[in-house]
Amino acid sequence: MLTLTCTLLLAVGAIQTPAPPAPRTPRALMVFIDGFVPDAIATSNTPTLDRLIRNGAWSMRARAESTTISGSGWSTFHTGVHWDKHGIPDNNFSTPNTTQYPSILLRLREKLPKAVTVSAQSWKPIQEFLIAPAQPTHSGYFDYYQFHLDYFDDRSCDELCVNFLRPLLDREPIDLAVVMFGELDGVGHMDGNRHYHAGDSEYQRMLGMVDERLGRVIASIESRPTYDQEDWLIAITADHSGSQRGGHGLNIPEHREMPMILSGGKIVPGKIWPPPSAADLVPTVLEHLGVTPDPSWGLDGRALAKTVTHKPGAALGVNLIFNGGGEWDRPFHGFKDQPDASIAGWEDPGWMSLIAYGAEEFLEAPKNTEAPVGRGFFAANDTKNGARMEQTIDLTPIKDAFIQGCNFKLSALLGNRGPEGDALRVSVSFLSAKGELLERAELPPFTADQRKGAATMRPAQTLGLVPPDTISAKVTVETPRRGGSHGGFADNLVLVLQD
Repeated sequence: MLTLTCTLLLAVGAIQTPAPPAPRTPRALMVFIDGFVPDAIATSNTPTLDRLIRNGAWSMRARAESTTISGSGWSTFHTGVHWDKHGIPDNNFSTPNTTQYPSILLRLREKLPKAVTVSAQSWKPIQEFLIAPAQPTHSGYFDYYQFHLDYFDDRSCDELCVNFLRPLLDREPIDLAVVMFGELDGVGHMDGNRHYHAGDSEYQRMLGMVDERLGRVIASIESRPTYDQEDWLIAITADHSGSQRGGHGLNIPEHREMPMILSGGKIVPGKIWPPPSAADLVPTVLEHLGVTPDPSWGLDGRALAKTVTHKPGAALGVNLIFNGGGEWDRPFHGFKDQPDASIAGWEDPGWMSLIAYGAEEFLEAPKNTEAPVGRGFFAANDTKNGARMEQTIDLTPIKDAFIQGCNFKLSALLGNRGPEGDALRVSVSFLSAKGELLERAELPPFTADQRKGAATMRPAQTLGLVPPDTISAKVTVETPRRGGSHGGFADNLVLVLQD
């Protein structure tokens, strides 16, 4: 009897075990907001964006192309490669390489021939070079110059895009939809760029309208009869930011740093670290849709928000410099006609580059160094603008060690090519809680005379004692001169603190 009872209980238990949930169908919406100033979210009425940020992964300092021009920015977001590959550095589209590097709409159809794709946008070059060759299932093109009446008009191109998209989202089995909102940039440019900042009422008004339109698009998704069986990823970003200083187009933080917001799917919520690149959006969306990029595609980005990410905390005995070898980014192949993309984890006012070893006979990887080098090295481009990058390291987790006495070692590979200039100047500044400079140390340079005209780097290091009142350390890499170009090379930056 006992055996029978146990058998019955086991049987009942087996029957009552809930079946695993059926897998949901992955779908995605990519939203491009032209000229999106990140600070404007805090100053404008944006309930839709606020909700997506609360529930998703985000960065307010995502890195646009250094050109900060719509042509290069939109093309990078469509193709997942930087402009030296897709061939569009500006708005002229005179040298497009979009056959080799097409839109994500075409990449998806290559892997999933039955995929249903949608595009809604209003700019002719993007339509001609990226959208039309992809042959989306549904294409809504509303020529800005033909339809535009007023940025705030209900018949504006942005509104036409929404009206085209919503009925499709209501009923169609869409795998990927791409929509561009272009009129925020137009408002910013009015009156000689006077409105291009987060505190401007007209800019705020337009961003509020963009948010409302986005809300209607998402409402159509969430009201789909099959929504509960679907797994939607919403990806939002911009081609560039902007300011009253020139509108945009400069390689400066206020033009280059823009929002990126990811919500839904398997996205891990929270701030994205390090700040993502424009090229990261395509691999992120493709991975969500179950598509593994072919290596022959040559994508430059990485899939985002797969795990919890945060700025590394300080500890003794480890390298405190994040991305001290530039391995988070693809190095470029020289300065001529190449991007000056900002470097992950570094505060970069502009004009610092990451160059591949051996590119254009610049520099071969040094031999017999203490640590192996990676794919590329840091280099100062256009030094007349004062090429510089820096990062500040919070040392409060280990501040008690400084009272007892703590040593530091700063090291790097430094050099240059030919007779040109000195090596990059690499320094560390130890700061108090009030931001006061307590101590500064700099690596000895590797001069042209010391190099005897050779293109090479050698190890350099400096040692010292961390001041007891230190709260943070600022590591700076900068050119020692203005004028000319190529103001020095550096690699393998290391800052270690040790009892």
